[in-house]
Amino acid sequence: MGEMMRRAVVIVLLISIISTLILSGCEEKINNEGSYFNNIYFDGGGIFKLIVGNLTYITHKGEVVAAKVTMLFQNIADRTISANVSVVLYDKNDTILYSTSKQFYNYPPGYRDQSVLPANTVTYDGDDAYKVDHVSITVREIT
Repeated sequence: MGEMMRRAVVIVLLISIISTLILSGCEEKINNEGSYFNNIYFDGGGIFKLIVGNLTYITHKGEVVAAKVTMLFQNIADRTISANVSVVLYDKNDTILYSTSKQFYNYPPGYRDQSVLPANTVTYDGDDAYKVDHVSITVREIT
């Protein structure tokens, strides 16, 4: 019985080692598609990663007069990309308050936005800007 027990332990160890080796060869694709980032839902379309995403409010005399979205991207594709970025601002009830889009051209592979430029911001200054609760950013490749 002692010999059979040793064989069983050795077989279990071999199976564990082989399973670990097989699984360690698996590549996990890491991106933040379909994720929330500071009240911002982001879908990078498999080509952009959201590095910085902020929703801030601009106030005047204690009242919100505008909502501003700041977004910095990184090209995670293995090729130069041009993309259309749709930005939609919602209230707490998921009612669309404002929608716009921006185009980004010829981002080389791995390129990261380094600073906030007008192209990386969306500002909504409508009468109901104070109602903005969350944002959706959707990226699609321009072909």
